[in-house]
Amino acid sequence: MAGAKRDGGKRDGGKRGGRSATKEAGSVRERLLDAAISILRESGLQSLTQVQVAERAGVRQSHLTYYFPTREDLLEELTARAVEEIAHGAGHTAAGGGEREGVGHGALLERLAAAEAELGHMRMFLGLIVEADGDPAVRDMLVRGTQHMERAIAESLGGDDATERARVVLAALWGLGLYQFLVRPPPKSDPTRSYLSWLSAAAESEASVPRGKSGRRGPTTRP
Repeated sequence: MAGAKRDGGKRDGGKRGGRSATKEAGSVRERLLDAAISILRESGLQSLTQVQVAERAGVRQSHLTYYFPTREDLLEELTARAVEEIAHGAGHTAAGGGEREGVGHGALLERLAAAEAELGHMRMFLGLIVEADGDPAVRDMLVRGTQHMERAIAESLGGDDATERARVVLAALWGLGLYQFLVRPPPKSDPTRSYLSWLSAAAESEASVPRGKSGRRGPTTRP
């Protein structure tokens, strides 16, 4: 795959000049990846075919297979892009609120929950998880993205055990997002607000409870 891209760059460079060819190649790749992400967000993994991606990007399928010879090549590049966007989005959301800026945990969690539970995001995220089950490279990229998100949330939560609480918060928000995606509850029975109230209270109480000599916290209130 890498060899095909390098050779392709040389051939294009000979015809149209190195810089313009590189820029054009980058543009086509970006269009293909943008198209793939759009399909994954709108229709899920089952609709992510090379034919569909080429049509959405407005290029011939031969152009797609030139840059991504197999579906696996496309999925790995797509995962790298999607993970970067997910991690960046979580970091941006977390950085936009935190107690250091006078915003409580509740507001931060509400923004994160809205981002995680967005239907297109969950459709894409679940598709990548399914793919990761059989592709170690995809799984590694998702794990790295998860760690990036944990660090961003931990920085906003603050406290000695921020990393530990960030993991719990992220896992809880994923669970909430999955529930929303599957059940699609009507507004009257949507548990999001009450769940976030509990999660916010738990996060704040955990941050304020001092550790004992054993390094363990005292018992916490469960929902």
